[in-house]
Amino acid sequence: MSDSPKIVAIVNVTGDSFSDSENSAPETGGIRAQSLFANGADIVEFGAESTRPGSVEIPVDVELARLQIALKSFRALCPDAPFAVDTRNARCARFALEQGAVYISDVSMLRHDPAMAGVIAAFPAAELVLCHSRGTPQTMRDEALLDYGSDVVGEICRELESAVQQARQSGLPRERIIFDPGFGFAKSVQQQWTMLREIKRFAQLGRLFVGVSRKSFLGATIHETSPGNRGAATLATELYLARCGVDYLRTHDPKAFGDGWCVEQELRRR
Repeated sequence: MSDSPKIVAIVNVTGDSFSDSENSAPETGGIRAQSLFANGADIVEFGAESTRPGSVEIPVDVELARLQIALKSFRALCPDAPFAVDTRNARCARFALEQGAVYISDVSMLRHDPAMAGVIAAFPAAELVLCHSRGTPQTMRDEALLDYGSDVVGEICRELESAVQQARQSGLPRERIIFDPGFGFAKSVQQQWTMLREIKRFAQLGRLFVGVSRKSFLGATIHETSPGNRGAATLATELYLARCGVDYLRTHDPKAFGDGWCVEQELRRR
């Protein structure tokens, strides 16, 4: 039977989450994280800047202030629990790593802040989740960015490899890099389905980190505009990814995945 991937539970502390804007205040980040651990998360990942398509960049000071509030409440409730931070900014990454973050996820693929890889390299136990993307949150829907030629998976792998070279030049070794193909970031609906069908090809890069939870390509397929109503589609996709052997799954609902995976493994034993 397959091993379960590590479950990374999302803790939005932006105040304007695409998925759940009423439940993303920095002040409630700690108690929400505590609940996610109780429901099966292995790691919680805090995000204090929205990077959904069309979102507007915020000042680094605003992102940092949100993180400080959220991590203070988190550490008061969960002093030893593992956490990570999703940020494009080296200042925020440094603060998170000083607080004990196990990895930093950079959805800009190191383009946004040239200091990012060097900051992570300075913390020997820390890792980088290198997320594929093109453009910025404001531009990633532009048609010109969706041209991957005849092999979307191959082109994503090539672009991720280029970012690896940048990271290594900053002193971050490859073995401390985890690879995220970047569902939702400058890809069409059909390109994302191709990525899913060929997900095992990404394993050539190294450890694989995937987040499809409540994404718009699932909504487009099931004709559901509300992210909160994409739970069943999310679970079906996450179970498929787990069967394919991905190393990390980033999700809003760790309990749904855990329950589904438990039933699937029981059926395989019969």
